[in-house]
Amino acid sequence: MSTAKLDEKGRIVLPVDLIARLKMSPGDEFVIGEATIDSIFLKKKDLRTILEGVIKEARKVDLDKLERDVEEEGNRIARDKYEIFAGKHRDLQCL
Repeated sequence: MSTAKLDEKGRIVLPVDLIARLKMSPGDEFVIGEATIDSIFLKKKDLRTILEGVIKEARKVDLDKLERDVEEEGNRIARDKYEIFAGKHRDLQCL
C-alpha cells in the first residue's frame, strides 16, 4: 500500500505503480465518492463498459410490447382530446 498527500490545491497525486497497474492515462475520467466517514472510492469511468451495459439492458426490451404500449397511450391521448373537443362542440350546439 502506498501513501499520497493532499496538496494546497486539493489534488492528490497517485503513485506511479498504481497508475501503471490500473492502466490510467492523462485525461481519464473517474467517479469519486465517500465510501465511509474517512475513506473515498475512485472508479475509472470506462465508456466501453458503460455502453456494453446499456446494450445488454436494451436487449431485454420487448419491442412488440413497447410498440403496443406506445400505440395504446397514443390512442388514450387521442380519445381524451377528442372527448374535450366533442364536449365543446356539443356545448356550442346547445347555444
